[in-house]
Amino acid sequence: MLTQYSSHANTIADTVRAAFAKTKIGDHTVEMTAPEGSTKGGIEALQHLTLKPPAGLVLVVGTVNAAEMRAEIRSYEHVAKVSQERFKKPLPFDALVYAAFLEKAGSVLGAFGIETKVTDAPHDTAPSFADERERRRGDHSTLPAKTRSPLGVVLVLVAIALIGAAAWFALRR
Repeated sequence: MLTQYSSHANTIADTVRAAFAKTKIGDHTVEMTAPEGSTKGGIEALQHLTLKPPAGLVLVVGTVNAAEMRAEIRSYEHVAKVSQERFKKPLPFDALVYAAFLEKAGSVLGAFGIETKVTDAPHDTAPSFADERERRRGDHSTLPAKTRSPLGVVLVLVAIALIGAAAWFALRR
């Protein structure tokens, strides 16, 4: 039995998978983890947004916390750096393809009221006082708020309808 938070998290994951079902990022498919049981009232609500190649290890490109209504997705530069460090090879897609993915992911998550922030790779050195002051002045890497984009709303409604229909048929058996 899924709790309120885990059911909501599953709906988000199903919607993300549906939104990206026919979309490839290079040769990678977009996946999102979903809780299989209780999230303990949202305490363990962290979900991972990944890019899965046809074979091999997945790239974790972001996290979503539906309980806190926030998501962090790594920038192209961050994902490229991780790919080079861990897999010793460049990404099989370019920055423009990834930018389109970021825009669509922000729209889909925004339909749930989730604020999506794009994060860069951590610096190798400690941030300076000026860097910290600039960070506090305002982070401009947050994706534009599209909390009610038509595509996102339609995707959410379709996901809810499909989940409701599946539950209705399961109860009728």
